[in-house]
Amino acid sequence: MARRSRPHRTSGSARRATSALVVVTAGALLGAGVAQARPIGPFEVGGAIEVAYDQQGGPAAFGDPTSPESDAARGGKFQTFQRDVSFYWQPATGAQPVGGAIRQKWRELGSESGSLGYPVTAEQVSTVGGGRFSHFERGSIYWSLGTAAHQIGGPIRDKWAAAGWEGGPLGYPLTDESAARNNGRYSLFTGGAIYYTANSGAHIVWGALRDEWARAGAEGGRYGYPTSDEYDYQGGKAQDFQGGRITWRP
Repeated sequence: MARRSRPHRTSGSARRATSALVVVTAGALLGAGVAQARPIGPFEVGGAIEVAYDQQGGPAAFGDPTSPESDAARGGKFQTFQRDVSFYWQPATGAQPVGGAIRQKWRELGSESGSLGYPVTAEQVSTVGGGRFSHFERGSIYWSLGTAAHQIGGPIRDKWAAAGWEGGPLGYPLTDESAARNNGRYSLFTGGAIYYTANSGAHIVWGALRDEWARAGAEGGRYGYPTSDEYDYQGGKAQDFQGGRITWRP
């Protein structure tokens, strides 16, 4: 499960970073390796990583280092610590911790050299169901006990954010963003799904309309991809698709 270090809380508006967020911190301004390193346990900790490590709890939160500071992609640095966490630094993002199940998912996606890039926030505690999340240069990873850790980014994340993030009706992601038919993308959530194509954009499908769409073959069937979200229609609900409209009445 995700790291149980002391959470670094932010306001609701501040935590909702966009994928293009650039975090300028004291660590970013100092740069890695500038401050005088000091020994902590078997290894030294210095520079921007030392600053962030101390500011966010130090040995009590993260334990002692388990490696020296090492080179990372794009001129970055990283260092690992006892409590299942690493600090990553790069000039544009500053030094940020990433750990637990979120770090494991990030590593599966290629760490800082992968699709998400460097972390731009520390791991945050969600207000919903005790979950956790971290934002990265090109997306986010969200974790909860019931759903595990999953990546979300781009137009699908933007749509999910507009619907209220994990606190909205879609809830937490159940899958990573994945490829769909005809160059589309999708993510499944506890309360529905979001499907995206470049031509139709990102749209939510859920409930009885999604059930009918799935019975007809989902995006690979006669209806194709959604071209609208669900809307009120003649006392019920309707949703438009590339191949027609699906309606529902109570």
